[in-house]
Amino acid sequence: MAYFLYNLILILLYLPFLIVVFLFPKGRMLLAKRKKSLTELLNSDKDPQRKTVWLHAASVGELDQARALAGEIKRQNPSLFIIQSVYSDSVTDKQTIDPNFDRSFILPLDFPFAYDSLFKKFRPEKLIILAWDTWPNLLKTANKYNCKSYLACASLSSGSGRKKGFVHSLTKASFQYLEGIYPSHPIIAEEFKTLAPDHKIETLGDTRFESVLHRIESGTPPERFQTFLKKYKTEIADQKPILLGSTYPVCESYFSDFLFHWSEQNHPLPTFWIFPHKWEENRMQSFRSKLESITTVKTFSELMDRSSEYPKIVLVDELGILAFAYQFAKFAYVGGAFHHRVHNTIEPAAFALSLVTGLKISNAPEAIVMQKLGGLIACNHKEEYISAFKKLILNPNLAEELGAKNRNFVLENKGASGKIYSRVFSNDPN
Repeated sequence: MAYFLYNLILILLYLPFLIVVFLFPKGRMLLAKRKKSLTELLNSDKDPQRKTVWLHAASVGELDQARALAGEIKRQNPSLFIIQSVYSDSVTDKQTIDPNFDRSFILPLDFPFAYDSLFKKFRPEKLIILAWDTWPNLLKTANKYNCKSYLACASLSSGSGRKKGFVHSLTKASFQYLEGIYPSHPIIAEEFKTLAPDHKIETLGDTRFESVLHRIESGTPPERFQTFLKKYKTEIADQKPILLGSTYPVCESYFSDFLFHWSEQNHPLPTFWIFPHKWEENRMQSFRSKLESITTVKTFSELMDRSSEYPKIVLVDELGILAFAYQFAKFAYVGGAFHHRVHNTIEPAAFALSLVTGLKISNAPEAIVMQKLGGLIACNHKEEYISAFKKLILNPNLAEELGAKNRNFVLENKGASGKIYSRVFSNDPN
């Protein structure tokens, strides 16, 4: 019944959807892009002797998970043919390029007839969905073509809409087609128990940790950042900065209020490195003026291009530095969670930093787990933000202790790709 109602709703909404889409040039462009991607895939060559594995990711974060898993699959069985789909139109063509993806494409809209041509051409034996993007008709069609489906690095928050009303019934109906559900952590595994039998659920970790760790370990910091570190080596060593990453206007407003509050109490002022999500000149000039009423402020480019004393606050106006800067920090604030959704928390956690962020973390299972482990403080409002900063600054041992929990959590997830490969392909001959 859930599938019948779902498909009826899709069909009834399709014509109004097309009308709305064609009223807007961007909508027409995105629909055409999706159609073109599928056409190119169906017209591409494929060696019939090679077995196919289909990986699906909703967006960029899940694509990181797929990238790590694809690398493990190719390492174990180079002859397998991997097709990689994404759903979000925001994923660029460049982001889908990977030597382990034999083909990449944008997933069609989830109509009951949308996938037959794909299954007939490529005949995938496995469909591995990363994190959460379990489209009901995709799973049902996979089952129709004897393709085994899995949900890896599975993610579900306690407040998810998938656990309520009709969507709960539909999710439960579609999950019957999954061979296995592999959450990233036991805390996340508990959330799946109302949707699937226990025998399908097994905690195997999150492959995204491997992608992030690989980038950190193999990447090279920008040359200007290396020069900056040498130029201010003594100052950075004497007082580690508190790092604010991917800040939005609301983050900057809260930070300004924290700084005023802190200065009124005559506490010694720490140093801060602030990385705005987007550098907007007018906004940053206004933000800087507020900060300069309290302490010294310089931009990164000013420090590099002129002879300047090291300030209390560095506003970083150059790209490509953030991931390499975390290792020098005391603790970190990660932006996005007061705006729309939290940004990358794995990078700072890998460097054993305790974390502060906003409330909107349901998109990031790793952030949910770190919050429950105590290493991440998710703040509801400005007062909690100020309180969290005060607590971690005044209790450096506590900040280190919470950061160690985050680091251990990251290390526990190393090897997730191998565990998932072993479980999914355990009965397959190479």
